[in-house]
Amino acid sequence: METLTVIAPDKIGLLLEVTTVLGKEKINIESISLEVVGNKAIIRLILEKGAVKKAKSLLEKAGFQVVASDTLVIKLNDKPGELAKVAKILAESKVSIESVHVIDKQNGKTLDAIKVDDAKKAEKLLREYL
Repeated sequence: METLTVIAPDKIGLLLEVTTVLGKEKINIESISLEVVGNKAIIRLILEKGAVKKAKSLLEKAGFQVVASDTLVIKLNDKPGELAKVAKILAESKVSIESVHVIDKQNGKTLDAIKVDDAKKAEKLLREYL
């Protein structure tokens, strides 16, 4: 999966604008997070790889600043210390975690989206969690 990050001036209706652009083209959002830093909104969208180029182009045409990056989705047991195991594997191999968030939790498992500075290396290291 890939992440699109939209950076825009914070305003009422911003999320409506972004999701409308994608919805009109039937682009499904797998996961989303939004935070405001100062007067800027940062919207992170996780989409299936097949939709990322089209979504990026559409959002840029709509006037948004958009950055695409690889995101790994890992499956962990939903219990204390599981994410620490992953963090240790990556840290010991000098892979930096840039962001992580939970996409879904059910049946004793969590799906976490994790963005790192070296996705190919992380994918090899975390094979058992993919």
